[in-house]
Amino acid sequence: MSAIAKQTWSDFVTVTAVWAGLVFVLMFYHKKVGMPSEWMPQVVFGSFVLVAILAPIGSLLWRRVIRST
Repeated sequence: MSAIAKQTWSDFVTVTAVWAGLVFVLMFYHKKVGMPSEWMPQVVFGSFVLVAILAPIGSLLWRRVIRST
């Protein structure tokens, strides 16, 4: 595995872990935020799709920005 692929995977795992932590907190505080319980599956699965798509793209773009400077 190349260094770029390893770093992208590492960034993806890190972002996914942060996302999971936020989802865990949201499980307990969604009522205080004003979100109905029925919305939780859509929020969890919809936001994970965004994380799964945007994390690798963001990681690769970030590598380009760092390398270009």
